[in-house]
Amino acid sequence: MKTIRKRTVLLILAALTAAGILYFARELNWAPARQNPPPAQTEAPKPPEPPPEATPPEPPEPPGQPESGALEKQPIMVSEHFARDEYRCDCAGYCDGFPAEPQPGLVSRIEALRQAVGAPVIITSGVRCEERNEEVGGVAWSFHKRGAAADLYSPGVPVGTLAALAKDCGLNVLPYYSSGYVHVEI
Repeated sequence: MKTIRKRTVLLILAALTAAGILYFARELNWAPARQNPPPAQTEAPKPPEPPPEATPPEPPEPPGQPESGALEKQPIMVSEHFARDEYRCDCAGYCDGFPAEPQPGLVSRIEALRQAVGAPVIITSGVRCEERNEEVGGVAWSFHKRGAAADLYSPGVPVGTLAALAKDCGLNVLPYYSSGYVHVEI
């Protein structure tokens, strides 16, 4: 009699376990649920609605007028091809951008270099404040801090070629071949 009770209890436990597994499998989308057949269509299909009328585009702003209505700020050019801001200190706000002004002798020689290259020359570092100079590992006597140096490159022009042209323009040159730029100073 005891064995019959044990078998009955085990059978009931097995049935409950199977029912529980099926229930949780459906809840977790492990087992497909029964799907009802789609309802029969009794209505005729509706024709597509016409698209809403297109609104004409806004007229463009007149040239020279910014969207905000304020006057456009024209860059201050220090030479034919270079704006003053290209020499700006790129620190994280330690200074106002110009702890020193770019020296005219440097600017004129870099302009001469630009004309000799016949292609854009990109200034990657011009004037530097003390904090920025320390961040980039510049020497304590850096000419950048006095506005007398710049790091630059010209896309597509080899460092050696750019360095030779810079020297011909009267600049002191330190080429950084592995980094792809030239340090120039007066």
